Amino acid sequence: MPPTIQIPSLVLPAWWEALTDTENILDLVTHVSVEFPVTYLQECSITIMAIEVVNVGAPGPLNVWVELSPYPTLNNNMWPAPLPATGLMWHAIGGGGGALPPVAPLVIVGGGAPGLTIHTEGLAWVQHSEWCRIVVQTPVNAGLPADFWMVQVWFHGKGP
Repeated sequence: MPPTIQIPSLVLPAWWEALTDTENILDLVTHVSVEFPVTYLQECSITIMAIEVVNVGAPGPLNVWVELSPYPTLNNNMWPAPLPATGLMWHAIGGGGGALPPVAPLVIVGGGAPGLTIHTEGLAWVQHSEWCRIVVQTPVNAGLPADFWMVQVWFHGKGP
């Protein structure tokens, strides 16, 4: 029987205690969601809720992309050993990904208005793979620590 994930499912932040938890994106580091199996799912999409926090300047654009792989990075309860696992197979939809920068990320541009501004975006894809993860990054390091993004990403899919 294939592993099951609840739809919709909160995939970023990768670790959370309550469904209201967010991940702060305020650096040049890529933030990676949980890796989850999508073998049996169709019509995959994500919903990104990004809160732009502005106190001084602006947090810079927020890049979001989807990466697919035939294998997860590590063995886990959904993919136990001795099944193969490797982090070298991840590639972004549209090109790049893994160790390379993505070719065509979804870019959310902040408005720079003081206070909190909520941005909601969606991203759907038809490419198929065994495993999926979502990656988020700000490509510029601006306005720290007063300006940043608070992000949640939800995954949606349709079973057979």
